[in-house]
Amino acid sequence: RTALGLGEASRVPYNLLATREWMMLVPRSRAEHLGVNVNALGFAGSLLVRTPEQFDAVAALGPLELLRQVAGLAP
Repeated sequence: RTALGLGEASRVPYNLLATREWMMLVPRSRAEHLGVNVNALGFAGSLLVRTPEQFDAVAALGPLELLRQVAGLAP
């Protein structure tokens, strides 16, 4: 990278979703919010929770807002 003048590599966490027709790369600012881990399945529409408390947290916040928080996007 340095020899090519690209500077130092940055390690930005991301989720990759892919089908035969398209790919989507979603950068993340964190892996979880309110104790709920979000992986690529979350961005595909399947949020997985482990406890009733996590379920309640997602229900109160809303799934799209949870994804916004993990991706680091402002509402």
